[in-house]
Amino acid sequence: MAHDTGDGPADRRQVRSTRRTFLAGIGAAAGVGATSTGAAASLPEAQPADGRLFYVRRGAGRGGNGDSGKYTVLDGRRGNVAFTTGGSADEAFQFALDQLAETGGTVVAAPARFQFAGPVTVHGGTHLAGQGGARFVASDTGARDDPVPTDDQSNPLPTGHDLVRLRGDDVAVTGVVFDADGTQLDNQAVQADGCDGVYVANNRTVNGFQMALSVTRCRDVTVVGNEVVDPNWYGITNRSAPPGGERDLRRSEDVRIVRNAVGGVKFNNIAPYNVEHFAVSGNLVFDGGHSLIACSPSQRGAIVGNVCRDLTEFAPDPGGEAGIEIEYKETHVNDEVAGTPAARSYDITIAGNQVDGCPVGVLARTVPADSGDTAARRQQRPYGFSVTGNTVSDASDAGIRVRSGESGVVATNTLRNNDTAIDVDRGFTADIQQGLNATR
Repeated sequence: MAHDTGDGPADRRQVRSTRRTFLAGIGAAAGVGATSTGAAASLPEAQPADGRLFYVRRGAGRGGNGDSGKYTVLDGRRGNVAFTTGGSADEAFQFALDQLAETGGTVVAAPARFQFAGPVTVHGGTHLAGQGGARFVASDTGARDDPVPTDDQSNPLPTGHDLVRLRGDDVAVTGVVFDADGTQLDNQAVQADGCDGVYVANNRTVNGFQMALSVTRCRDVTVVGNEVVDPNWYGITNRSAPPGGERDLRRSEDVRIVRNAVGGVKFNNIAPYNVEHFAVSGNLVFDGGHSLIACSPSQRGAIVGNVCRDLTEFAPDPGGEAGIEIEYKETHVNDEVAGTPAARSYDITIAGNQVDGCPVGVLARTVPADSGDTAARRQQRPYGFSVTGNTVSDASDAGIRVRSGESGVVATNTLRNNDTAIDVDRGFTADIQQGLNATR
């Protein structure tokens, strides 16, 4: 695969052309284009340019009719059995993925239940695709205490492992059901790190994971059409498990999070932390414990056309939790961005969203590590933001709250049946322009 190592227009055109070729290959080899919904369904019916394909199925032999306790890898080029194991499914998938480490290609998971004992690594230029009901199931690796359990959780909680790790440029995973099997800590369904060109589409995560879909240190990321059900801490996020690890809170850019459904989360449903140039659009987010969509911090992005509903606060930060939030939070600022403009949230557009049944509809704030640090609320406040054309209903605290911020616009919003329509803290804000907001 070509990489953007030059500065000229020709280099950029080559990279864009290569990426289109790669995305065009997400289709017929796995049957994804014909059987799934959302973005992948519109992709051309074509295999990767080099045609390399491996097929992983349950059972022995070419027909998969033998020992159902075995996993078999078929070579799509030669039509023969390339590998068989009586161990765990990750052994078979890693064998297939490693065959593509130099060339790229496609690995297809048959419609079966695959029991994993550890993670698999997807290399550059490779697409991992599931066919109709392919289910990857994690294993329990032990137990430890969750530092912030809910009233419904009893420590210790079961720990698990990542299922898929994306580690290369131009990588994709589509059409898989990821099953944590009750594990709650130290794991993700998909974790992408250090990639340029990531496509995660039309997957489903169920039965746990500390963080469902995680992206760190990546560029040119698309997360589209996924359903995330009841993860422990985060749904779609730029954090990484375990929290505080080497990958956690590392910076990404050019991130699109589009048309996903995320529900049943302790903290944030969608959390583009430490991200520059992003779009969060057309998502359905509900049943969270902290703000449903949270930028903490993020820069130069848009949160547009999302439906946010039903937030029940869990250990809220000062100012409450919201349907949509932009903030500076000191504990989310790592050494990479501390003391730089990237430590603050700025140039963010929040427009055309529908927020219902949250304590706060839209929130801008600063959360210093020391709650009494009033200087930080003035010096590290979000700035240059626009909150326009949103509809906020049934907020128990405030429809729109600017607890700290500067150079912001709050205009043309519709505010219905909220305890307080608009709450701007004059002591910690500056140059907040308001106008044409309709209150009902």
